[in-house]
Amino acid sequence: MTPSDSWGNERGQLSHRFQVRNQVPGRRQARRLSKRFARVGVNTPPERLRLVLAGGAVGADEVTDVAFAFIATQLRREQLSAKVTCLKRRCARSLIFVGLVLVTLNFLFCMAYALFSLTLEVSPL
Repeated sequence: MTPSDSWGNERGQLSHRFQVRNQVPGRRQARRLSKRFARVGVNTPPERLRLVLAGGAVGADEVTDVAFAFIATQLRREQLSAKVTCLKRRCARSLIFVGLVLVTLNFLFCMAYALFSLTLEVSPL
């Protein structure tokens, strides 16, 4: 049994903040969680993960692994969202730059056309 601390209670269960919406995850959700956990280095079978999240008795190492996996997946999600935000900003800057270049080229072509048309309309004396 695990001692009472911030990651688990005295019965060896995960604290309420690590339970998935205070309900037992289904098979599909447990498989998804297991795959996410495997990406951060915690290999837990989906059946065992369902038992852990349902409130079954678990060892201290399993509580630590699951808590670490939740925290690590949250950090990965935040890193991904930061990358997406940075990419959106970079894309917006690039689009503004391309727009300004097109406006400048349009202005230059208009000026060239105006000067060319003025030179053609000069009548000889």
